Amino acid sequence: MRDSEHTCGIGGAAGRTRNRAGRLAAMLRKGLLALGLGLGLTLTACGFEPVYAPGGGSLADSLRSVSVDQPPGRIGQAMRLAILDGIGDRQNGIQPRYRLRSQMKTDTERVAIQADESAARINVIVDVAWQLQDAAGLTTYDRGQVRRTVAYNVVADTFATLVGQRDAERLAGKQVGEAIRTRLLLALRDR
Repeated sequence: MRDSEHTCGIGGAAGRTRNRAGRLAAMLRKGLLALGLGLGLTLTACGFEPVYAPGGGSLADSLRSVSVDQPPGRIGQAMRLAILDGIGDRQNGIQPRYRLRSQMKTDTERVAIQADESAARINVIVDVAWQLQDAAGLTTYDRGQVRRTVAYNVVADTFATLVGQRDAERLAGKQVGEAIRTRLLLALRDR
């Protein structure tokens, strides 16, 4: 230790503070681990079934048995991919028992109008009406409407504006797909 630490007593206090912080962190880790184990046991006891667990369960199998129609366009593809990302693979031989149909409507809205009447920001608006039906399309089990709005900036560089537009369209499609996937989980849970 340096002489200044002896005269001021800094070295000992800093060491004790570090030691206390280490003990506190260890206690916190142990407490969180115990809480996690306790919640896990409690949820298992009440019938909690994780949807995305390896191997899955009945809900995961029902979700994988949904055939998702391909809506047209780049936004429709992003929506379908977002839904399929959460469904998982069908390589385990599950045949489609359900069919997800959707009708998509997209629009743009100019916002942040400048003095020369050009838009500095544009909203991409995506409306999707969807139906969960049996594989034959004869019975509708659930239906809904999802709407998402994502904005992008209009800048002087045309390429940058185009990239912003495509990113906004992809994000809107992804958000719509995730919302529909959540509704599918709720609908299939009750079946």
